[in-house]
Amino acid sequence: MRRNELLALLGLWLAGDAIAIYLALNFAFDVRYNIAWLPLIERLVPITERYAVMIPVAIPLWLVLFAFNRLYDPRYLISGLQEYGKLVVACSFGVLLLVVLSFLEPSLSVSRSWLVFCWLFGILFVSMERFVIRRIVRLLRAHGIFLTRALIVGANEHAQAIARQLAPVTQSGVQVVGFLDDYLPLDSRVLDDLRVIDRPTELARVSRETRATEAIVVQGAIAWESFMEIIRGVAALDDLAIKLSPGFYEIMATGVTLSQDGFVPLLALEKNRITGVDALLKNLFDYSLGLIGLMLASPLLAITALLVRWASHGSILEPYHVLGQREKPFTTWKFRTHRAEPERNTEDYNLSKSLYRMGVDKLPQFVNVLRGEMSLVGPRPIPVSRAQIYQEWLPTLLTVKPGFTGPWVVAGTDVQSLEDEIRLDLYYIRRWTIWLDVQILLQTILRLFQGERPVTKR
Repeated sequence: MRRNELLALLGLWLAGDAIAIYLALNFAFDVRYNIAWLPLIERLVPITERYAVMIPVAIPLWLVLFAFNRLYDPRYLISGLQEYGKLVVACSFGVLLLVVLSFLEPSLSVSRSWLVFCWLFGILFVSMERFVIRRIVRLLRAHGIFLTRALIVGANEHAQAIARQLAPVTQSGVQVVGFLDDYLPLDSRVLDDLRVIDRPTELARVSRETRATEAIVVQGAIAWESFMEIIRGVAALDDLAIKLSPGFYEIMATGVTLSQDGFVPLLALEKNRITGVDALLKNLFDYSLGLIGLMLASPLLAITALLVRWASHGSILEPYHVLGQREKPFTTWKFRTHRAEPERNTEDYNLSKSLYRMGVDKLPQFVNVLRGEMSLVGPRPIPVSRAQIYQEWLPTLLTVKPGFTGPWVVAGTDVQSLEDEIRLDLYYIRRWTIWLDVQILLQTILRLFQGERPVTKR
């Protein structure tokens, strides 16, 4: 991202936050003093004068707290849920600061309920404002604005996987302009239209010529001598940010955190792909919508059970033994659709086909969602009996719960083989956000209303 664009983005964030804080504190005042059932506190000075002083003073103080919580750090801007987590902490400190001010200056004593409303509406208003700004930034990225131009040093499979992951520039904000590699001939096409521009030792010159402000160095993809030369020359690359990829990106989907043991920087691998606030939000999403879905689907479940029994006079449900998160097996159930014999029972066959096409056969899996074994959105469940086929990908695919629906449902013609389906599942795992879950769920509902469902087999 160019310096003037970065300054413009920071200015937009500061102005937006200031307006959101002002509106939040004033709205908190209106709610506090215009609702009859909330008692008024004794007034040391007129209400209007007291809050007319406190609110303008609070705005710059809250902005400073936002800055201390790295809400204006370019490395953390537009970082999704991590940003909202920092926002909650900053607003909490902001309310605490107002309490301290009212204690130090009794004439500015304010209502405790107003402080509670300030905290709630501060989080709500600033979150909404930053969400809107994030959408605006993504629209502008589609026109080449607010993009970071990056070079990838190395051109092996790991480097190409990183380039593919960064390809949706409206989401990543990173535009890969080319590769630097020790082994491929110059001008070799590596991925789509991206080529080998030069050797890694020419990083400083190439970055100036391509106007790149970031270099992603894939450890192990280049010669050791080239890697050491880049590391030694980092101090001289003033306008170029150097980021290291450990080189195991393609086989890993979990996150990493940086730890300092005895002043030695180390990468700590996380056990799960989705942790912390992300895990809490995904669980709330699953349990709340799963319960609502089961309640709404209960009449349909009963009707479907009766139809299956009437058409085939056999068992209603079929058990499927599948692998869950961390390869823990469990049993899920579906309405029977795979035992139909068209030459012997036309009604059975037609009903089974309709149930499968509309996705009704999977409705009993809402129970697995509520039991915490499945998620509403995730990779397709892997049958225990066929786990050996997926042995290469199991450590990655099973870092999250399998899904009631997932990318394989909404991909349509993009899924032509098992490899295509796994590629989509891995993309989902690495790119997961709660908004991606919402998008896939809405697309699934739309496709089912249209009577479409992919028939790829595992």
